[in-house]
Amino acid sequence: MSHQLNSKPILVAMDFSPCSAAALKQAVWLARKTGAPLVLTHTIPDFSQSVHWGPHEREVNQRELHDRSEDTMRRVIVDLSAGDLDVTFRTLVGEPFVEITRAVQAAGYDMVLAGTRGNGKWEEFFVGSTAKRLIRKCPASVWIVKAEHLVPPKVVLAATDFSDVSLKAVKEGLKIAQQSDAELHLLHIIDSKDVSEDLISKVTEGSTLRQELNEEATRRLGEFVASLAVDRTRIQSHLSWGTPWQEIRRISKHQAADLIVVGTVGRSGIKGLLLGNTAERVLDTCDCSILTIKPDNFVSPIEPITNWSGAVM
Repeated sequence: MSHQLNSKPILVAMDFSPCSAAALKQAVWLARKTGAPLVLTHTIPDFSQSVHWGPHEREVNQRELHDRSEDTMRRVIVDLSAGDLDVTFRTLVGEPFVEITRAVQAAGYDMVLAGTRGNGKWEEFFVGSTAKRLIRKCPASVWIVKAEHLVPPKVVLAATDFSDVSLKAVKEGLKIAQQSDAELHLLHIIDSKDVSEDLISKVTEGSTLRQELNEEATRRLGEFVASLAVDRTRIQSHLSWGTPWQEIRRISKHQAADLIVVGTVGRSGIKGLLLGNTAERVLDTCDCSILTIKPDNFVSPIEPITNWSGAVM
């Protein structure tokens, strides 16, 4: 077996659109590289509280929708022609991002793959209602796949702010790049609004702040790469100035990146700050797929449910 990225089951969120088909293709590739089982999920609405039907009608309609979901996922698995993989499925009931999060909490999945449409006006609703909420609240790593990304990534861009979670993100990006024989670009962005007073106090007489910051960042970037314990020729490092999400977008376009990997909470330590300022803006504005990595101590704001099943009984 090749070097493993993930041996726990991979959860694939399906809505049977071309977007989720692209996510499934990436998941199949990842499963073949890692030996991880795949679990396909489709979430249907919960009719139990509907005021439009009586109890019997609610039960009948819920069961019909559930059976249709199960039949569709069976056909999807047959069409995969993936007899070499362990693939199962389950239908969830409720709000998609909530039930997917609870599935992760209950089963301990390390990664969720889901599709997203592009960044046009009609697609913003989907991004806001599902993909963003998953990367905000799901405790697993979340790989949001753009519809056109049907093959493994060939150019991976990983952003670091030298925090623990960004180290975790870069290592994940490196593993994916190794598995797909992709280029790995490592990016650190100096945001002048985030310069510490301690660093300013260290600026020597006759030297500009920008020069000092560049030298400090270059040193730290070199140390960061060295800590990865890999052949440095496999990593192309970039240092830039500006607003993080704008620089990630610019560099990703320049390098024709297929996948951007970022941590969801950075060195600020404020829960959700980097996520709100960077990962979501990247999702909105970049043509790349995006893989968001949670810190080890991440706690979802969605309360887990004891004995959660998530499915129609």
